[in-house]
Parts: sequence; structure tokens; C-alpha cells
Amino acid sequence: MKPPRAIALAALAFGLASCQVISTGGGRSVYGDRPGPKGFRTVIVDAGHGGRDSGAHARGLVEKQLALDISKRLRSELSPGYRVVMVRSDDQFVDLDERVRIASRYADAVLISIHLNCGNRSRSGPETYYWRTDSYSLARRVQQQLAAASPYESGNAGLVRRRLRLTRNPTIPCILVEGGYLTSSRDAKILATASYRERLAEAIARAVREQSAHGDAGMGPLPRPIYAPPSRAGDARG
Repeated sequence: MKPPRAIALAALAFGLASCQVISTGGGRSVYGDRPGPKGFRTVIVDAGHGGRDSGAHARGLVEKQLALDISKRLRSELSPGYRVVMVRSDDQFVDLDERVRIASRYADAVLISIHLNCGNRSRSGPETYYWRTDSYSLARRVQQQLAAASPYESGNAGLVRRRLRLTRNPTIPCILVEGGYLTSSRDAKILATASYRERLAEAIARAVREQSAHGDAGMGPLPRPIYAPPSRAGDARG
């Protein structure tokens, strides 16, 4: 018979290990420490900002408006092959944690959050953010397609692993897309056109279809999971 201390240590070790077991039931995962999704048919499309939160604004463009336009175009590109759930369909404010709760209601789905960037005026081109291992391949596919659709790539970060509320906290694979830099004169000029916003939506939709059809195949080794706590409002980049 094991002494009480040994039993307690064993129980603690089991508890710590079980915290890193990924499943919460259905197609959900707390940490995302598993392969990427394949065969999914539900896409949660999250148009960034909205309502009292305008997001970035530069050169006469407003992030919340462009994000909603691209999101609606993405919905059209994915329908009817996929069930598309829009986090917002109009100029409505939705709290970040509520966006996470909405996405986490669905199993066997992916979340794509659409944003536009701002920063140094020399930077241009799309960026794609992920955190979870199960989101890497989708993020990489999206970034590849967006980079191919973008005529301008200068100083942007490309594919980025960053712990944000919309890349860490949902219990489904989740990525955040920055469609370009509003502070870039070149990006702003093309983002102001419906034809280019349509190209961005088409690029994201192609990546979604590739991921659903092939999963992680062709995307190389997956990054190791990071068992970080959920991102919170007080974080530097929540």
C-alpha cells in the first residue's frame, strides 16, 4: 500500500495532466493541443469591432465598416457549402468575451475573425494570427492565400502566433485576420474598392475549403502546444 504522501502526489500529477487533456466534449478543445480540423461544415465569421467601437480609422476608412463588408462577402463565398454563423451582421457592438462565448457554442466548427490593421505607414499587406496548435494549418493556409491576393507586401508580420482572446479562448480552432494596413497609402487605396475586398473574401474562402478537405496535410509539422491561461481584458493585447 502506498503511503498517503505518495498517493497525494500521484493524484496531483494526474490532476495536472488532466488539465491538459484537450476534450470538452463534441468537437471542442480547451487548449487546442491536437491536429487541425478536417471535414468541418460550420464557419463562425466574426466581423471585428462594431457599434461604439469603430476600430482603426485612417485615410477616410473605418475598420468596423470594412470588416463587416469583408465578412459578408466571406459568408456569400462559403454559402451554401458551409453553415455560416455571423457574430454580427450589422453595426452592432459585441464584447470580445461574448464573441468567444458565441463561437464556443459550436462543435466541429472554426472561427475566423476579420480585422484591418494600422501602424507604421511603410507596412502593408495582410497578417494572420493564431495561438492554438489546432489553428496553425488554417492560419497558414489563410495567410498564403491572402499574400497571393495582395499586390503589396512590405514589412508586415505575415503569420503570427499571438495569444489574444479570439485566438486563445474559444474552444474551437480560431484565427484572426488583419486584411491590410489602413495606414498604408497603397493598402488603403485598394481596400477602399469592393473588388479588392471581394478578392480577400475569396482568398479566405479558398483556404477554408482547403483546410476542410485536407486538414493538416501539406502544412508541415505542427507547432508545440502552449498551455497558457486564457487571455483577459487586462492583458497587453487582449
